[in-house]
Amino acid sequence: MKKILTLLLCSFMATTAIKAQGKLSIENVRSIYIRNSGEIMDGEELKGYFVFYISDKVDSKTNEYTVQIMDMNLNKIKDIKFEDDKNVQVLESSYNGQSIMFLFYNKKEKTLEYRAYGFDGKMLSTYTKELTSRSKALLEQTYGQKSDEGQNEALFSVGNQGYVTVYPVKEGKYYTYEVNFFFTDKRKQWSYEAAEEQEDKWASAMYLGSADSLVIFEVIKQKRLMGGAPHSWLLGINIYTGKKVFEVSTEAEDYKFYPMNISPIRGSSNFLLMGTYYEPDGRVMKDASLGLAAWTINTSGKPIAKKYNSWEGEIGKYLTTDKKGRVADLGYVFFHEILQTADGNFFAIGEGYKKVASGLGIATAILNQGSGSVATAKLKITDMVTFKFNDKFEIKDAKIYDKNSNSQEMQSGAEFLSPHTMAVAAKAWGFFDYDFTQTNKEHTRFSVCYSDYVRSKDFKGKTFNSITYNEGKMSTDKIELTSKAKWMRVHPAKTGSVMIMEYFKKDKRLEMRLEKLN
Repeated sequence: MKKILTLLLCSFMATTAIKAQGKLSIENVRSIYIRNSGEIMDGEELKGYFVFYISDKVDSKTNEYTVQIMDMNLNKIKDIKFEDDKNVQVLESSYNGQSIMFLFYNKKEKTLEYRAYGFDGKMLSTYTKELTSRSKALLEQTYGQKSDEGQNEALFSVGNQGYVTVYPVKEGKYYTYEVNFFFTDKRKQWSYEAAEEQEDKWASAMYLGSADSLVIFEVIKQKRLMGGAPHSWLLGINIYTGKKVFEVSTEAEDYKFYPMNISPIRGSSNFLLMGTYYEPDGRVMKDASLGLAAWTINTSGKPIAKKYNSWEGEIGKYLTTDKKGRVADLGYVFFHEILQTADGNFFAIGEGYKKVASGLGIATAILNQGSGSVATAKLKITDMVTFKFNDKFEIKDAKIYDKNSNSQEMQSGAEFLSPHTMAVAAKAWGFFDYDFTQTNKEHTRFSVCYSDYVRSKDFKGKTFNSITYNEGKMSTDKIELTSKAKWMRVHPAKTGSVMIMEYFKKDKRLEMRLEKLN
């Protein structure tokens, strides 16, 4: 496999030397999801892109599928074609440096199938999971009514080791989850079934990241399905054995801590957890958070350092906050990324949100005598925000970047979730405007990229925005995106550029181009 990767990377460099294209058009793209395209990375270095799409209809029961691989300048490198059942739906795709894995769902057969492909076009491995009727219903509810714009994330690459995925299941009286890990270099996988150890009625898991030999999740548990006090746990599973290494409460001592993101600490096997914290006896469903917490955790799951920055105290020196833990018009904060720069500082990239009443959900509930498919509460997504911390996680700066708010309806039952849990669901559904963060090799520069929709006198439409940190200074940039495409997505590109992808459904055409940032 390493030889294949080396040949691919050499092919990238050779093709780039011959022709720096910067544009590409692909015809006969009958159907494609935004989530089925991505970047090919060698560590932190961008090498190219891939897209997966339906390229032809073979017969009434079979489609032809294509995986197109390109270099960083959008020159075609390889296309992988195969035929499969038309009932197969691609839910996720991910790339990990050695292969591309796809998560297929067959609604008719009630199966999940994981397939990994190498760059020679051969299938490296395949794994099939059969679903019960209840688990099938939960899975479809989680993924919702898929559209071309869907961007759900449940399949994650873990370095060069493999892929991890987590999805909801129903086992007896328990609503719970299952974790699966698939190795890249061997036909091996393991499953972790939480129901075997579960005592609570309801539990869900969110993948936070990997550190050392662990895959790490935040698990939210409740005694009752609807309502009840949620409790946050940190779960670490050994990558190589699939055995639970630790499951520790993040509410056991001084404060209730709800982590949102994880970051490895360079030069150490420890990792950083960041999120919001509450009073020890606080009601997370109703009470406001006190501020932002940063815990340093070792590989045994033990906190070895804790730092709390309160809204009213430390953070209040940089941002205006209220007593309910809300930042002015920003609302609550969800963290998308934590970065460590070469100078030893840490940056947390967040986005604001509010839990507000849904007129549609309330009206639907009234018409249906208390029941409906839309929650009576929805999320309002607000502005971007950056926090700067030193190596002791003391806050040194914070800034809000204005953008237009957008409201997102939630599925029925979401009104019983805490704001934190609603935000986790919103992240999975692609409701936030945050797109990605680019970092250079030296970790001296990064760009936070997000989308916005502008309604001004001079321009009405979607914009692509960036917040760039370079040599200790922050700057911003904006690109107006005008297009007649069915959908548009912006990908990271080589330093100082982005790759814009557009799908023209009527013409069955996919257009890609590189565009420079200021």
